[in-house]
Amino acid sequence: MNPKRVVVIGGGPGGYVAAIRAAQLGARVTLIEKDRIGGTCLNRGCIPTKALLSDAKLLRSLKRSPVFESLLSEGFNPIHPMMERKKKVVQEMVRGVELLLQSYRITVKSGQADLLGTDQIVFQDREGRQETIVADGIILAPGSQTKVLPGLTPDGERIITSDEILEIGKIPREILIVGGGYIGVEFATLFSTLGSKVTIVEILDTILPGLEGELVRNLRRIFEKEGVKIHTQSSIEKIHDQGEELRVDLKTPQGIEKVVVDKLLLSVGRGPNLALDFSKAGVRVSASGIQVNRRMETTAPYIYAIGDAIGGLLLAHVASEEGIIAAENLMGMDRQIEDRQIPTCIFTYPEIASIGLPEKEARTRGEIRVGRFPFRSNPKALISEETEGLIKVVAARETDEILGVHIIGPEASTL
Repeated sequence: MNPKRVVVIGGGPGGYVAAIRAAQLGARVTLIEKDRIGGTCLNRGCIPTKALLSDAKLLRSLKRSPVFESLLSEGFNPIHPMMERKKKVVQEMVRGVELLLQSYRITVKSGQADLLGTDQIVFQDREGRQETIVADGIILAPGSQTKVLPGLTPDGERIITSDEILEIGKIPREILIVGGGYIGVEFATLFSTLGSKVTIVEILDTILPGLEGELVRNLRRIFEKEGVKIHTQSSIEKIHDQGEELRVDLKTPQGIEKVVVDKLLLSVGRGPNLALDFSKAGVRVSASGIQVNRRMETTAPYIYAIGDAIGGLLLAHVASEEGIIAAENLMGMDRQIEDRQIPTCIFTYPEIASIGLPEKEARTRGEIRVGRFPFRSNPKALISEETEGLIKVVAARETDEILGVHIIGPEASTL
């Protein structure tokens, strides 16, 4: 029998995992990526951000250490070596994925792909040459793109997105972060540690909406203790150009507050990338993403979709699981996405990790018990002088079934 011809559009953590799984099951796989293998996660998201935060964590420890604080000279500026190391980490990760794809004999094509029908792809390489690729099955993994706000157009210099901030060559004197989601608070941690004066403005009534409230309150307290200003239920009223700086009028519950910054970071989240011609294949989409069922099937036969482009939780490990399910179903297996709890980790200081129901939501479902353990009572935390935070467990009162575990503290992501 001839092997199935599978085309995967998008080489991020969903797409490349789907390609590998299809190849493992005997398919002849072509993976098309318009930018770099690894997608947003490896190149402009998780990996470079965490590389910078890892260095910032070490810097923070040195600054707080009564033993090693004296090693830091006045005016110490680590931004250039941090950026260089970040670049090397990304290159090593991308190269590792490329070698993995090669080992499974997956054909990788660099360029733009689009749908011609339910079994045809049009591919255009970077020199403009086109070819039509026939497929027995297609997996769509085009990923996501940065959201912007009306009237706040990034200029790449003073008003920037998470893409530009990862290439910054100078530590901002003062930075305004618009958006208090996980991307915003991670960059607040990074630049506060590097010495920037940081302000977060969030239109909702809390940063990190949807997360366990006790963790959010603890993080906000720690942020504010370290000089990070947080304005919730607030928005940008007006921006005044002052040459190299911006004067920003913030509309807050207390009235208009003015801040002068040299960088304004737009961090209002990401949305599905829906730039493909879905109509030619009969793939139904909405503003929230490509429509799929629990088998990752779209409304078109033999076409599947996964990852950020289908909406939901925009997490790399979710996209990878969806990629495996799509590949297995395309190859004749019968898999559905399971309603299991999905862990979330946020690399602030201290770190946050959460899985399951927050206390408030759990109480709406029945009687519960709540257990807490503060890190200040943990010997390891005392030794490392990282005593901020707690571990919280939410359980059903009658059965002791664990409904949620929520951590803010050192090594929360590892725990």
